[in-house]
Amino acid sequence: MKFLMTLFQIQDYGGIINHAENLALGMKELGHEIDFCILAPKKEVVRRHTVPKDIHQYRKLGTGYRFHQARGWYGLPKIPYLSSYHRSLFKEKCGKYDAVLWHIPVPTMSKENKNIDQWLDLYDHGTKNIAIIHDGNMPELYPHMLKVAEHFDSCVCVHESAFNSSEVLPIPRKLIVNPFDLSNSAEEDYSTRNGFAAIQVFKGWKRVDSLIKAIPHMLRGQRKIVGGEGIEYRYMTSKDKCKDKYFYEDGSRIWDVALEHGMKHIGTVPNEEVLEILKKVRLQIDPSYSKKYSEFGAHFNRTTVEAMICGAVPVATDWGMKNSKIFKPNENYIEIPAGCESTVFAEIIDNGLTDSVLWHKIRDNNRSLIQMFDQKTVASEYVSLVEGKSNTTIGKPSEKTIAKCNKNLDFFSVGHIDAIR
Repeated sequence: MKFLMTLFQIQDYGGIINHAENLALGMKELGHEIDFCILAPKKEVVRRHTVPKDIHQYRKLGTGYRFHQARGWYGLPKIPYLSSYHRSLFKEKCGKYDAVLWHIPVPTMSKENKNIDQWLDLYDHGTKNIAIIHDGNMPELYPHMLKVAEHFDSCVCVHESAFNSSEVLPIPRKLIVNPFDLSNSAEEDYSTRNGFAAIQVFKGWKRVDSLIKAIPHMLRGQRKIVGGEGIEYRYMTSKDKCKDKYFYEDGSRIWDVALEHGMKHIGTVPNEEVLEILKKVRLQIDPSYSKKYSEFGAHFNRTTVEAMICGAVPVATDWGMKNSKIFKPNENYIEIPAGCESTVFAEIIDNGLTDSVLWHKIRDNNRSLIQMFDQKTVASEYVSLVEGKSNTTIGKPSEKTIAKCNKNLDFFSVGHIDAIR
C-alpha cells in the first residue's frame, strides 16, 4: 500500500516527529510506501538553499528527510495551500495513495492562520483520510475538526486521554499507541544502574518544579539527571523574571538548592543520548499531570515508554496515569500522588531506587508490555484500520463542543455548523 503523511505547519512538533519517523519505519518494514509533506499557510514557498550550520545534529530515519528534535524537518516538501494551484496539485497527489494520514488534521489557532479558510478545500480528494490525535484535550484545541469531519474515514488516538477526549468526533476512532524502535532495549540490571533521569520540556503542566523541590530531600549518592528546557525552565533560572513559586521562603531558588544537592541539568539533548542515559539509571521520572487532561484519562508521555524499552522503571503521577487500562501502578510504574508534599515525593523516589524486589517486578512486567509499542506492530494496526478490518468506536459531539467549534471557526472566518447528524 502507499500512504501519504501530512500535517499543518506549527512551531513545535514535539513527539509528532518521533511518531512520524517511527511509523514510517514500521510501514517500510512491512513493505509499504510512505511519502510526507507539510501544509503551509502561504501563497508560495521559498526553498532554502543554505544548509543549517548544525546539520550534523539532524538525523534521518523513516521518512528519509533530515530532522532535528527541536527544529523539525529540513528539506521536507511544503505545500503553500493559500494558492489554488498548489491546493489542486495536493489533492491530485492525494488521489494516488491508499490513505492520507493527517498528523495534525486541522490548522491551529495561531496568528498566521487567522482569517484563513482555504484549508477547508484540502480534504475532498477521493482518498481515505485518517486523522491522528496526539493531544489529550481535543475538544478544547481542535473542535473545528467537526467542520471537516465528514471527509475523515476514521481517526487514530495515540493514548487514552486522546481517545476519550475524541468521543466528540462523529467518526470511527481507535486507540493505536505511539510507535517505537524496540532495538534500543537494554539488559543492564539493577546493580549496574544508579539514580534517576527526568527529561522533558519544561511546561506548566509538566510540573518539573515538583521534582526540583523534592531533590534536596532525596538520598545522596544517587545520580539525579534532569534534562530539557522550555518556558518554565527560563522562568526558573532567570535572574530577573523568576516566578515567586520558584523561591523558598528564605529567598533561595529551588533550582540553586537542587543543584547543591546533586542535581545535574543536561539541557536539551539528542534522542540517542536520552536512550543511553535511560540504560544507565534505575528510574525515569515523569512528574506531569493536568486536571483537564486527567478528566479524559491517562496521557502518558513518550519518555515513559522509552524508559521501559531501555530497562529503567517509570515513575508517573496518579493523575497522569488516571484510569489507564495499559499501565497499572506498582505493576508497570511507580506512582506519585499529584500535588504531594516534597518529602513524600522524595520518599517514594528513594524507595524506588533502593527496593530491588519492586524494581525487578516492574521491569519484568514491562518486558512483555512494550511489544504493543513496536513500530512494526503499530504500523500493521494502521494498515488494518485503512483496510476496514479494525473494531472502532463512533462518538457524538455535544452542544458544548459544537459551540466551541463555532467559536474557533470565527477565528478562521468560517461559517458555523448547526449540528452533526
